[in-house]
Amino acid sequence: MLAAALVVGVFLRPDPLLVAREGAPVAEKATGTSWRRALAAIRERPALAAAVTGQAAAHATMVAVMVMTPLHMEHGGAGLEVIGLVISGHVLGMFAFAPVAGWLADRVGRADVMALGGGVLLVALVLCAAAPQGSSGRIFAGLFLLGLGWSFAMIAAATSVADHTPLEVRADVQGSADLIMGVAAAGAGALSGVVVDLAGYPALALGTILLVAVLLGAAYVARRSG
Repeated sequence: MLAAALVVGVFLRPDPLLVAREGAPVAEKATGTSWRRALAAIRERPALAAAVTGQAAAHATMVAVMVMTPLHMEHGGAGLEVIGLVISGHVLGMFAFAPVAGWLADRVGRADVMALGGGVLLVALVLCAAAPQGSSGRIFAGLFLLGLGWSFAMIAAATSVADHTPLEVRADVQGSADLIMGVAAAGAGALSGVVVDLAGYPALALGTILLVAVLLGAAYVARRSG
């Protein structure tokens, strides 16, 4: 983290905040608490509300399935080395293709890349639902695509949040969006254990498609509103 901070501090020039401020109209001082300012901005802008919703849905989808996958594999006799490889592939999908996701978001559009991420997540969930306990090609592919779909959806949604938020409340909105995303993921992670205990891992993967539907709906609203 320190190395990343140093790289950004040294090489990220010009500062995006200073660029955003150039030529921006002088805004009146925002009033109220940070949370109220953020909610007011989100309510007034459908595209922003869609981006916040899509970000939360994508993160909750990924966390819900990812946290239960090692248990599903261990129950089938997979060793720690194999489980570690699957999780490593998942992390690779999450971060290795982030530059591609950003490039596509700039050229194709944020909403379309959110929808693309949702489509990849849908394929990932189907593969995970079909994967037997233990080690299998389907679980490897499913976890990799779970990370990749998360990456595309999250980058597009987070960029859209910044695009549609007025500069004077941007910190409020981005902080609130991160809080909403974290709470959604924490809830999904907690419920995933209950679902697996009651109905099994395949039911969890298929049930999580509902969150992908929320993500795709948010992408649709973002495209219509943006």
